[in-house]
Amino acid sequence: MAGVFKTVTFMVLVFAAVVVFAEDYDVGDDTEWTRPMDPEFYTTWATGKTFRVGDELEFDFAAGRHDVAVVTQDAFENCEKEKPISHMTVPPVKIMLNTTGPQYFICTVGDHCRFGQKLSITVVGAGAGGGATPGAGGGATPAPGSTPSAGGTTPPTAGGTTTPSGSSGTTTPAGNAASSLGGATFLVAFVSAVVALF
Repeated sequence: MAGVFKTVTFMVLVFAAVVVFAEDYDVGDDTEWTRPMDPEFYTTWATGKTFRVGDELEFDFAAGRHDVAVVTQDAFENCEKEKPISHMTVPPVKIMLNTTGPQYFICTVGDHCRFGQKLSITVVGAGAGGGATPGAGGGATPAPGSTPSAGGTTPPTAGGTTTPSGSSGTTTPAGNAASSLGGATFLVAFVSAVVALF
């Protein structure tokens, strides 16, 4: 019985570690996901942020006026909206980042993409160090014929959203320094708990 308790406790601690280190990003912050006044707005918004596997992007927008399409680098650069990898129309759209590499998102409504309603990010491993994220046009091209999961997103549910597996809460991005300090404190507590169990 003690072995089962230790195993369950260990699994809970591992799950807690994943939740603590993941961040939720509201794309565009207070501006949300809309056609921006500045065509470089979303590039500027992404600059300086480190997107990691396990993080979540939330696109909030007015239903019927905007949408979110996951696209290839070529489609991103040329605002081609005919064959997206994934297309979501019901807000809010929540996309779990589950693979490393470049990720591309556009709005397919009207000429919104050409006016700057597009986002390019580069996702790093969960344990990778900080650093600036390249903006629009940066990164390598995803593999041909990639699927939504290969493109770094979890397929949306009927409501147009994705949710992290087993997630029961959210975290708020507070900057890399604060996040790293909180993560280091948690890591020390986590290692101490594991050592105490065994």
